[in-house]
Amino acid sequence: MILFGISLLCAIWFHLEIKQFPHKINQQIYQDMQSLIPLNFSLQQCLAHSKLQPKNNRLSWLFFILYPFILILFTSHSLPIILMLFMLIYLSLLDYEYYLTDSRYVAYILLLSLANLLFFESHFLYEKICSLFFTFLFFSIFIPLTTWCYKKEVFGLGDAILFIAISPLFQLDQMLWLLLCSCLLGILFYLCYWLIKKEKLIKLPFIPFISFSTIALLWINY
Repeated sequence: MILFGISLLCAIWFHLEIKQFPHKINQQIYQDMQSLIPLNFSLQQCLAHSKLQPKNNRLSWLFFILYPFILILFTSHSLPIILMLFMLIYLSLLDYEYYLTDSRYVAYILLLSLANLLFFESHFLYEKICSLFFTFLFFSIFIPLTTWCYKKEVFGLGDAILFIAISPLFQLDQMLWLLLCSCLLGILFYLCYWLIKKEKLIKLPFIPFISFSTIALLWINY
């Protein structure tokens, strides 16, 4: 019952977070600009003219369905893993809605994955620290290399950082499966979109595929 109450509280929290996200980002950008140059318009004018506006939809109500479902599916798992999955679902809906991520929760996911490793899976400490190291090394090379080759960002930095944040949950071979499954799901979604809409998808929200693959691998491997 306590965990079920926590899941409902988290659902309420993230339901509010996703609605307030555009306002927080616009406010942060306005404050950053104001610290660099004098501005001749107010925060309210900035909010009114910004392209990043709250979207009036019902997707955020999915938290109240998905969180109890995750709790039931992962009832034997540690609390850090359950909380991390809640955050992944939030980041997935956020990416789907705005093609943006919330760096605070990516940092929290890294802390939770490390906490789970240290306090619940310390017998796999060496293997999973190696996974963290090689995942970080891979993206440290891959991101600059692809950006240099294509003269633009091919793979989102936020997606790469999220992969790094969840890497302590998996051993290296499992992490390779996670990368492969996420990419295949993304390609499949793109192809289905092209076949149905008969047009190219300008932006692909990739975090939902990372999250789905993470949930699937955790459920299979545990």
